[in-house]
Amino acid sequence: MTLEQESLTWQGSDGTLSPTYAGLGSARSTAISLSPKITQIKAWQSNITNAQTDLTVTASALNQLVSLAQSLATSLLSISGTTQTSTAAAVSEQAKGSLTELKTVLNTTSGANYIFSGTDTNTPTVSGTGSLSDSALATQISSIVGSLSTAGATSVMQQATAAAMPNGTNSVFAKSLSSVSATGAANLQRVTVTNNDSLTNVGIVATQSSTTSATTSAATGNPPTSTGSPISDLMRDMMIASSIGGMSSSTHGFSDMASQLYSSVETTISQLTELEASVGSTQDSLTAQSSLLTNVQSTLGDQLSDSTNADPATVATQISAIRLQLEASYTLVADMKNMTLANYI
Repeated sequence: MTLEQESLTWQGSDGTLSPTYAGLGSARSTAISLSPKITQIKAWQSNITNAQTDLTVTASALNQLVSLAQSLATSLLSISGTTQTSTAAAVSEQAKGSLTELKTVLNTTSGANYIFSGTDTNTPTVSGTGSLSDSALATQISSIVGSLSTAGATSVMQQATAAAMPNGTNSVFAKSLSSVSATGAANLQRVTVTNNDSLTNVGIVATQSSTTSATTSAATGNPPTSTGSPISDLMRDMMIASSIGGMSSSTHGFSDMASQLYSSVETTISQLTELEASVGSTQDSLTAQSSLLTNVQSTLGDQLSDSTNADPATVATQISAIRLQLEASYTLVADMKNMTLANYI
């Protein structure tokens, strides 16, 4: 009875039937099967929470990229017909400043993770310590733009596109990103487990293509005027714009190039917005999964409680009864100690 009282006292203070599975009796197998399932759901919920945090940061960064692209588009509208070299020079300086901002955005982190680096989360998306406007790629594109008056706008755009390919010789991106094409970069997206056999892609890789990334049909035989990656295209267009200082509409091909640049940036804005929308769609999907997991966890938790939790009223009644029994036993034992052989006879 003393052991039974200790057990009941435990149940009354802790609220559970036993501190171990062994003491659960027939409910033991149910509790053993439910506990790991609840633990697994908590792990999935944690994955979703972490993914949501990264996606929120990614969406904000993409929004900043859209703003940079829109600012560039506005500037390009102001120079298409200008005869003032000072106007083009101002746009050039603005583009150089935008390249600095672009690198900062692309190297955004969520916690310790570089959000645009794909699976290589510990490596900055854009390598090097200097500004993008001083990179080898910017120098190469500046040289290409310098041939505008003889090569023509279309040729300059095509040459600059070839130079700015994510896996190009002078790529500014991390080695893991510059080793693949824009179409292959999507395979570098991080994934997280959010349910049984369910993997969710998390974030955007800087060099990946969007669904509508513009590419010239190979059937035409012409070089592409898009790298296939909207972020790479934006970087290329900023580098071209940063190289127009000293030019004006009197420069052969300048107005045509300004027009092509503006069209390219407008397409990029649309594609970046598409990527931003895809991030929002993933967040909505994760929210729905989280809600479902919460409901399942609640149901399993109730079942586990039924198997392990003690009913307070029942425990109180049992404790009172065992106390009375013990008191009666102690009284009987005490009385028996005072009895003589005559009492027994």
